[in-house]
Amino acid sequence: MVNERTGELQSSADTGELHTEPSAQNEVEQRGFNLGKSLRDPRTIVSFGLAIAIILFVFRGFNIDLSATWAYMRGADMLLLLTGLLVFYCTFPLRAVRWRMLLNNAGVPVEQGRKSWASLPALIEYIYLSWFANCIVPAKLGDAYRGYLLKHNGKVSFSSTFGTIFAERLLDMLGLFTFLVISGWFVFGTQLPPATNIIFISGLVLVAIIVSGLAGMRWFSPIVRRFMPQRVLRYYSSFEHAALRSFQPRILPRLFLLTGCVWLLEGFRLFFVIQALGVEGLHLALPVIIFVALASSLLTAVPLTPAGLGVVEGTITAVLLLFLPAATLSEATSSQNLALAVTFLDRAINFWSIVVFGFILYLVSKRK
Repeated sequence: MVNERTGELQSSADTGELHTEPSAQNEVEQRGFNLGKSLRDPRTIVSFGLAIAIILFVFRGFNIDLSATWAYMRGADMLLLLTGLLVFYCTFPLRAVRWRMLLNNAGVPVEQGRKSWASLPALIEYIYLSWFANCIVPAKLGDAYRGYLLKHNGKVSFSSTFGTIFAERLLDMLGLFTFLVISGWFVFGTQLPPATNIIFISGLVLVAIIVSGLAGMRWFSPIVRRFMPQRVLRYYSSFEHAALRSFQPRILPRLFLLTGCVWLLEGFRLFFVIQALGVEGLHLALPVIIFVALASSLLTAVPLTPAGLGVVEGTITAVLLLFLPAATLSEATSSQNLALAVTFLDRAINFWSIVVFGFILYLVSKRK
């Protein structure tokens, strides 16, 4: 089938006409994101159950005093917390600008739609709704939802759009892991504490998977295509074309600059959270803060639970405890409660605010 707007050959998967029993991603591609159905899905229930189990394990393992943790959180400076929130939300326009560059590179006709379905506010809305979906369902299905939103509103190829999202994920993982390694080297040198192993291993595995996928498309495409069914091949061809074309050399410097700005802002988000607590002796070096913030962002990509819920809280609390005793705090218990307070406040910004505001946007959006 040929797309009337772009003239691009589309498979039935692209146009939503595939009537066989779909996988979770295919279902999102064809029908969008149904909040009620997603929350009742057994996979979602299991993933939230796993997240709760991890959080309970953290509470027991660290001997947390909830009243002391709440006292730290209640005493936080609201103005500084709002500054951290604003810094975090400044990343969304940057992500939208970067995505539009990737779409243009891939030949997705967003230039014609800048006044409506592909305007910068529209792209920001698609990204935010996809993040909302990722916060309440596992397996990063929000990425497929973003592809659906652009397809539904702009009548463009889902597979091409999803290729640009894959390219974006590669940029994010490379930028994130690079900053993580640099800040980790400043903080730890060559002696990595065991508590950081899950962070670096997760990052290395995710980078290796995405880079291997891109390299496979570039070098082994003829072999892959030879064994691929014709119906799937049509879908795959558009995806591969978009993913590879997204990285045209002439715009790579701008893509890397935007990606670097995004991750630096993520680091400053945590900086303002720590400053908001105003606890005497809580003075962490900037490389430490950036390392912890980026570690938190990295673990949200782990698809076991929605946006890394539970995994992030447990690991980041453990990593913070590596530094808080050195911050001249008086008691070990205070360090544990303070570490959890920092984690909870930071997650209030980069997880729970998306759940709340995303839910509101989902209810009122005309583009969903």
